[in-house]
Amino acid sequence: MSTQVAIVGAGYSGLAAASRLARRTHGRDVRIQLINAGPDFVERIRLHQVAAGTGAASRPLAELLSGTDVSLRVGTVEAIDLAAGTLRLSDGGPVGYDTLLYAVGSHTRTDAVPGVAEHAYRLDGPVAGRLAAALRAAVGRAGTVVVCGGGLTGIEAATEIAEAYPRLAVTLATRGRIAETVSARTRRHLAAALRRLGVTVRENTTVAAVEPGAVTLAGGGTLPADVAVWCGSFVAPSLAADAGLRTDEMGRIPVEATMRVPGHPEVYAIGDAAAIEMPWGVPRMSCQAGLPTGLYAADAVAARLAGRDPKPYRYRFMDLCISLGRRDGVVQVVRADDRATGLLVAGRAGAAGKDLVCRAAAWAAGSGALSTGMLYPLARSPRPEPVAAATGSPAALPN
Repeated sequence: MSTQVAIVGAGYSGLAAASRLARRTHGRDVRIQLINAGPDFVERIRLHQVAAGTGAASRPLAELLSGTDVSLRVGTVEAIDLAAGTLRLSDGGPVGYDTLLYAVGSHTRTDAVPGVAEHAYRLDGPVAGRLAAALRAAVGRAGTVVVCGGGLTGIEAATEIAEAYPRLAVTLATRGRIAETVSARTRRHLAAALRRLGVTVRENTTVAAVEPGAVTLAGGGTLPADVAVWCGSFVAPSLAADAGLRTDEMGRIPVEATMRVPGHPEVYAIGDAAAIEMPWGVPRMSCQAGLPTGLYAADAVAARLAGRDPKPYRYRFMDLCISLGRRDGVVQVVRADDRATGLLVAGRAGAAGKDLVCRAAAWAAGSGALSTGMLYPLARSPRPEPVAAATGSPAALPN
């Protein structure tokens, strides 16, 4: 009797898990089904380029999975029945599983500030494409753009938009300082890039509401905004909590050292949907931290199917990559716990470094070929069996 493995979500971690597990179980009686709301793999760390119209960030999953043992199903999982081991999809058809990999990712939180959901654009999947159309429309009237959020996502969005559309007046509003987690040297470079591109930075500015044509500030005052872009914090979907699983304040499932969900050994949570404790804390939601969990979980599932116990997962951060338009960027070296060091590469070399990281992440997810140790030296997977020869489409390779 075949083992049924269902993977929910085809972002970096989910696609990596599917591709890797297909390699690890090739020739065995294991059926892998990857379920995703859309037909494409979206490079989320390139969505600021999509928004500004300076790049594409999606590739057909069917193309990436061609030649593998992974079956793709396009549909939205609406509910998980843990007792029955089934998923209910939007088209009504149930999907059974023996092993579930929960890789639903995250999205921008919209419920903390009034008007965000209704009047602001986000860098989330299809919404980024609608933002691109809104920006093109605003150019004709030399409009105003307010990017809300001074973290890395907000900085990348503001600089990309300002460079692509110099006729637009771009403001970056943040309740604290910009990029508070980076080194002082990196922050100086970011501030200089924002000035060079004509972005007005409003630090210590709290947004109270987003309205049609304006952003209202706490304490009074407004910023005119033909286009408002919300780059706030991320949360995972409520699917796990709705199924009765324990989640943290960000919607993530706390997992064991092998990515299993406590009390449900048949369920693994990975990527942004998982909270795994390292000696120094829980890694933040990011492609860098999420992708290796997909590779590791695939190895852990394959090890258990072969009767072996996987080793505990280990991970350390290595760097922080920030694009500042197409010709500038920063690669900030960080410590294992994500604290910034004084080492960085900036300018055109930084932009090239960021682009290389984006390409490598997409390739690693689509191929499943790398070990987590090759990605990050202290990220450790279970001892694998020999990797089968790559059978994926050439489209899975870097371009």
